[in-house]
Amino acid sequence: MACTEAYATVQDYLDFFCIASVGAELDGRIERFLEMAAADIHGARAQSGGCDCTLAAWATEMLKKLNCTIAAAHYNCTCGSARLSDDDRAMLGRWSTAYLTQIRTGHLELCDGETGADWPAGGAAERNLTVWNEIGILRNRWLREA
Repeated sequence: MACTEAYATVQDYLDFFCIASVGAELDGRIERFLEMAAADIHGARAQSGGCDCTLAAWATEMLKKLNCTIAAAHYNCTCGSARLSDDDRAMLGRWSTAYLTQIRTGHLELCDGETGADWPAGGAAERNLTVWNEIGILRNRWLREA
């Protein structure tokens, strides 16, 4: 999914927060709030180089949820009846900011087949303290590559 594509529609938003009948004016405002929220996600993905990849199977739904949460927390977007308290908006704002930071830094990898910056990795290195260690290291390397 390219970074210019939207992650949520008004229907996704309505399904997430509540079920309500909305008019054309409110429908347009919700679309605008979702577009503004998606810009934050696009920026985070662009910074991590994740714009031109195939999203992992779980990532699309997670991004829809993140998009709706940003719209609600940062732009006070509602579906017509759900009113969030200031404390709720602040909590959702912290949650969404944390996810955006994880996407931007590569700690949460959205691309299919990628592992992310926090994926555990290990390795080993042999140290040379004496001439005899050097001979042992060279012998071990020769045995591994033979």
